[in-house]
Amino acid sequence: MLEFLTVAVVVGLLLLGVLATAAWVLFRRLRRSRLVATVQVVVAGGALVRAACRPAAMRNRTAALRVLRLTRAQRVLQQRVADAARTGAYLGDVAAVLPRLQAETDRIRTGLGRLHSPTTPGGRELLAAADRHLATLTDLSDAVATTLVLPAAEGTLAQETEEAARGLRLYAAAYAELTSDRTAPTASERIAA
Repeated sequence: MLEFLTVAVVVGLLLLGVLATAAWVLFRRLRRSRLVATVQVVVAGGALVRAACRPAAMRNRTAALRVLRLTRAQRVLQQRVADAARTGAYLGDVAAVLPRLQAETDRIRTGLGRLHSPTTPGGRELLAAADRHLATLTDLSDAVATTLVLPAAEGTLAQETEEAARGLRLYAAAYAELTSDRTAPTASERIAA
């Protein structure tokens, strides 16, 4: 009877582990799905528009307008970077800078959400920082947009093919040199003949 209970407990724990793993994988897949990301963007944008339109929620319309502009500029930049990455355009270090730009956008948006009066020195400074960051986002977005219009570099495939062929030739020559006796013709001599 003890063996049966032990087996039943082990099977039950194994089944529980499989179910928990399946639930976790399903949750992660749903969280990363395109539909959930789109819904999050729409809900966040709708909340910002609603906050900007309700004077009681945000007493400062200037700050609300800056928040909307920053959010839109960040979204446009991310979309252009995604389009450029999809087409294979050269982006340089833009992908590495995106998380820092997003963090700065979030920091400024949070500060603007807490801003009560733009006439204070801190308020003027925060609005100026928002304008500078908006100009940075717009400038980078325009630069990414110009790389989208450039023709794709056609030489990269040819260069990669040449390098792959050169690597195979070097590998074959090294292998032939290691495995053949000294009197037999080498691979390069056979190719030349």
